[in-house]
Amino acid sequence: MIEWINNKFGTNFTENDLKNIKDFSLLWNIFENLVCDRNCTINRIEESLNPIEFQIEDFENHLNYFKERYTSDNNTNERFEYLRIVPNARKEFVKQVLLGNDNNTSNKILALAIIVYRYRNNLFHGEKNFMLLNEQEENFSIANQVLTSILTHF
Repeated sequence: MIEWINNKFGTNFTENDLKNIKDFSLLWNIFENLVCDRNCTINRIEESLNPIEFQIEDFENHLNYFKERYTSDNNTNERFEYLRIVPNARKEFVKQVLLGNDNNTSNKILALAIIVYRYRNNLFHGEKNFMLLNEQEENFSIANQVLTSILTHF
């Protein structure tokens, strides 16, 4: 498949360039099935995750990655805007977690799940330029780690 994509679109992807993105597709399928009963919304994610007592240590590195990626100078940055989090109340919620203003463990896990959900939407709805997907490899590696950490509780 990668050879066809490279020939068709003039890209130079390797299997390794897209491994985490391909893995994400499978992990998201499992997540949406087990966590969201095959109908994923932010509200449904919240309802499923809220009763679970997660250990923040399992997610701290992921949270730090997203803090570094989406904040600078004590505010969110332009990259954060490209997540396209709606409604604004959820966007503000994630912002407060990333800025360290909300230290509730459940809220931190939900904020991570919302970011991963936006990766899913941006990937599957064509928001991410497919010709540059190899540049998203680390993001999807972290997203996969978030998903597997959550899925260990299901």
